[in-house]
Amino acid sequence: MSFEFADRLLETGVGRQLKRAIPAGLRARLRDSLVTWRRDRNIARSLDRAILTDIIIPALADAHAFAYGADVLWIGCRRYTKGYYRLIERQGARCWTIDIDPDLRRWGRRGRHVVGTMLELDLLFPGLRFDVVLCNGVFGFGVNTRSEQEKASAAMGSVIKPAGWLLLGWNTGRIRDPLEEKVLCPSFEPSCLPGFGTRKVVEGCTHVFDILRRCSDVG
Repeated sequence: MSFEFADRLLETGVGRQLKRAIPAGLRARLRDSLVTWRRDRNIARSLDRAILTDIIIPALADAHAFAYGADVLWIGCRRYTKGYYRLIERQGARCWTIDIDPDLRRWGRRGRHVVGTMLELDLLFPGLRFDVVLCNGVFGFGVNTRSEQEKASAAMGSVIKPAGWLLLGWNTGRIRDPLEEKVLCPSFEPSCLPGFGTRKVVEGCTHVFDILRRCSDVG
């Protein structure tokens, strides 16, 4: 049964009787679940997500970023991110996930998910260094202030291998340009990803993707 049909059903006579039979607290939780499902569905169908799955992830795969044995970190988990892990692991990479909300662990990579803040990546992943870090839709949606973004950037720099890739997705309506504001730590520099480039401003929305790499040596 679709959620749209369920909504229409609740407005019928039978539906109103069902609503009276369901405790108010449960109705509220069901309504919240419906709102979350609709939001996630709309995000999953958005143009920026299509660019992520159809262009960026394949381009990283072609650049051997997801080669056998590579460790990849996805930051921020939702219902619609679960399908990304399979794409990342097609060539034998290991996908790890992190989210600060313990209730979202079910959308993380089973067996390789950590609950915690990305500001403490070096503490949460001791001894593990990643070939790729994918941070999309986190700056401006939890990591909001300049101070937080600087700490997050430093944390990502501490867990990415030299020459490792960083994808940073952000929205112009939520934060200032992280590159222009120089909130990224000196260990990162824009880098051209073959088949994608260094930056993509998504037409029709406020989303921007930046591709960077960690410098081999930082003075």
